[in-house]
Amino acid sequence: MTSPAESLWLMRHGESTWNAAGRMQRQIAHPPLTARGLDQALTAAQRLRDSGIEQIVSSDAVRAIQTARAVSSVLSVPVSIDVRLRERGEAGPGLLEDPRSRVIAALRTIVGSGARTLVVTHGDIIFGMRDILDIRGGDTTSWRTGSDIPNGVVVRANLHLLRGRPDPVPGGGHTAGSSPATPAAKAAPISGASTGTHA
Repeated sequence: MTSPAESLWLMRHGESTWNAAGRMQRQIAHPPLTARGLDQALTAAQRLRDSGIEQIVSSDAVRAIQTARAVSSVLSVPVSIDVRLRERGEAGPGLLEDPRSRVIAALRTIVGSGARTLVVTHGDIIFGMRDILDIRGGDTTSWRTGSDIPNGVVVRANLHLLRGRPDPVPGGGHTAGSSPATPAAKAAPISGASTGTHA
């Protein structure tokens, strides 16, 4: 049986103005949500009403914070910001940062909180968390990159899979669009969102 502290929900922020325009954002923080993005956040919040979520931890990007606050307005839970959940940055020409070390550190902080947590972050970070937590199956099988993850989607994971996992070796940036391969496991998507441009 999963204990409350091992329950984690991962949510990609709602559609931003740059998503709608097909522009890649990476660590550019300022693009806000569109009206559609706000609706995606509120729709996900309604589906999460009976989840028992006790806190929301968000990336520091405006699009993630606005999503987190919209969900919080429905669930009446506190929102905190963790910069370790921000989108991947560049690690050099043609290379993207490998965010695994900072993401695992953020997840360990969440485990330490002892609270059932919703993490609001970015497609590439959720894609990486899927690998870190071995979340596979359901809707996640069609995800080839973080851009394939629909805005406003929520998936559930169990943090017990993180226990005893060694920290990855820092560095080793992956080429744009690539990701380390991991074995298949189970996933439990609990809310969907309409698809569209996922830049």
